[in-house]
Amino acid sequence: MSKFALIGGHLGHSYSKMIHAMFGDYQYDYLELTEEELEKTIRSEEYEGFNVTIPYKKTVLPICDELSKESRSIGAVNTIYKRGGKIIGANTDYYGFCYMLKRNKIDPEGKKCLVLGTGGASVMVQKALQDLGASAIVVISRSGENNYKNLSRHYEDTDIIVNATPVGMYPDNGKAPLSVGEFRNLCGVVDLIYNPNKTKMVLDAMERGIPSCGGLSMLVAQAKASSELFQEKEIDEEEIESAIYEVRSKVLNTVLIGMPGAGKTYLGEKIAERDHRKFIDLDDEIVKKEGMSIPEIFKWKGEDYFRNAETECLRNACKQTGIVIACGGGIVTRKCNYSILKQNGRVIWVKRSLDKLDLDGRPISQSRPLEEIFEERKDAYESWSDYFIDNNQDFK
Repeated sequence: MSKFALIGGHLGHSYSKMIHAMFGDYQYDYLELTEEELEKTIRSEEYEGFNVTIPYKKTVLPICDELSKESRSIGAVNTIYKRGGKIIGANTDYYGFCYMLKRNKIDPEGKKCLVLGTGGASVMVQKALQDLGASAIVVISRSGENNYKNLSRHYEDTDIIVNATPVGMYPDNGKAPLSVGEFRNLCGVVDLIYNPNKTKMVLDAMERGIPSCGGLSMLVAQAKASSELFQEKEIDEEEIESAIYEVRSKVLNTVLIGMPGAGKTYLGEKIAERDHRKFIDLDDEIVKKEGMSIPEIFKWKGEDYFRNAETECLRNACKQTGIVIACGGGIVTRKCNYSILKQNGRVIWVKRSLDKLDLDGRPISQSRPLEEIFEERKDAYESWSDYFIDNNQDFK
């Protein structure tokens, strides 16, 4: 069986193995290498080709015997394949990025674009935006003429922002390289990061109604183009959408919200068992962390302390992928929890009639009328959720 691999510095966040399995029947490995190990590995006969990621997209250039037109003009390689004893470098990220823009209807023609970062991915993005007719391309770096300290000069006239840095990538979920809310006329926000599925920058843009997207569709499209080079055959472009759907079905979390006693834990356990997924009950995680029951936390430390502990446990749980999470009923009372849930999750509202709710061990539900609590939360339950489950049957 043919062998290929992904080369990079840290690959724990990668979905590439899963994606390449959808495009071809070959072995695909992860190789976390030092710079000193690159050339020996690439020249070895063990592998017939490689994908290359951070931080080696520029480093591998002199190792290649030939470069494709795109990789030569961009000055970065993300795909290496071997033909006739030669090592050939290509850049399929270019194809993947253009596919992502087209798929999400973000058109840079005639627009001013801000590109964050100066690495190999940034150079590719600049080339693609130029070819697609951007009127101006400004690169933001930490210390260049245009940097994060003088962003205000671009607040009024920037149309599209592209993040080509790793800021916000797993495991540093929840971080953003800048605040999109400062920009007055944005019509597109693009983040090359695919894990988490929606970065903070993308979620902030979505909240403001700005067209935005994360990097999963780019990742899948470039993998399709790489796989074509590996296998020396064409793959139908329709396979990209099938692969995107398949990846999301595997990696997105199922997150259950709803009133206390609505059956989130019961249903979560059943869903996890059916889908062979890990299950996390957020209340159980809080109890483990604090070493006392939830009624005791409320009694001795108060609700604010509990909510802070809840958000911390939620943040840790939602960094994971492909799991089922049952949240406490008050998770929607903290606005910051919305982006944490949404970064990697499909959110399901478990609905149950108030007269059927189990109130045992639930201090908030016992402290005041359920109708009052529900009225305060129902709009958030509805707006935060992607789907709902009517759970008015009796448990057995």
